[in-house]
Amino acid sequence: MKLYVETDKGIICLACPRACNLSSGRGYCGVRSVKDGKFSCDVCELVSSIANDPIEKKPVFHYLPGSTVLSVGTLGCNMRCIGCQNWEIAHADLDTYRWNLQRITASELVALAKRVSDGLAWTYNEPTVWAEYVYDGASLAKEEGLYTVVVTNGYYSLQTFKLWEPVVDVFRIDLKGFTDETYDKFAPDVKVSVILGNIERAVSSGKHVEVVTNVMPGVNDVDLEAIADFIKSLNPEIPWHLTRFFPQFKMQNVPPTPVSLLTRARQMALEKGLKYVYLGNVNLPGMENTVCPRCGNLLIERKGLFTVENYVEQGSCPRCGNKIYGRFGG
Repeated sequence: MKLYVETDKGIICLACPRACNLSSGRGYCGVRSVKDGKFSCDVCELVSSIANDPIEKKPVFHYLPGSTVLSVGTLGCNMRCIGCQNWEIAHADLDTYRWNLQRITASELVALAKRVSDGLAWTYNEPTVWAEYVYDGASLAKEEGLYTVVVTNGYYSLQTFKLWEPVVDVFRIDLKGFTDETYDKFAPDVKVSVILGNIERAVSSGKHVEVVTNVMPGVNDVDLEAIADFIKSLNPEIPWHLTRFFPQFKMQNVPPTPVSLLTRARQMALEKGLKYVYLGNVNLPGMENTVCPRCGNLLIERKGLFTVENYVEQGSCPRCGNKIYGRFGG
């Protein structure tokens, strides 16, 4: 499937809803263009970051906890949030940063993952900008028995989802707000309906989904109840990670998230009926543990980014038999 279309007005990129006309230069993401009259994914096979991470670092808590995932990123982003924690690569200029990139083919990437890890994740920057490379790697990874993850802002096109759907197991999606007005505060011209639709599409397609909201005081905290209601409407067992914001890049004027705001938001979500609500980037005992929503039994104990104990048996609580959302073995 091609993520572009040739028109009489130029070559239009179809990777995300921005639908940039690439004939006049690179798209909004800064890494997709036209060269010699032909479409070019300028960063496909060019890796800026690679590490073998615990799956919990994504964060993904309900898919093979305790496993490791080879994680890769490149340059560019189609959202370019002004408070991005990975702004050095997401906002980087390809022409000036190119010297610092390593060329790794999809087959080389999968061969490395096969040696050192259990899965493969496209993360650090937005996977949509090199969606074709994600597909190539994920296809080979599935043939080798590896699981696959995209850590995404959710702002991709239907064409991109259809490309990924057969080969991506886990969609870890950021939901940074619930209105266009909220997104406009840090990422202009984003249509939140696209992100909501993509979360719903991943859920209805049977993919493993976990949602992250980086809580920014005075910016998106007003949307938290609406986000909780939305997640519940899809499946109250979808894990929701509420993470603490720290001033980054061009959002130095926004203070770190008060811990009390996070704990209140978590309690609100639990009272609304969400089953698995976690707090991240904050040192609060128990806030990253998984507890059976039926009987309260401790199921998974975590410390930081690591699973210490996993008591889940055959996907269920060993005390009451309640089925736990996710994949826990096999």
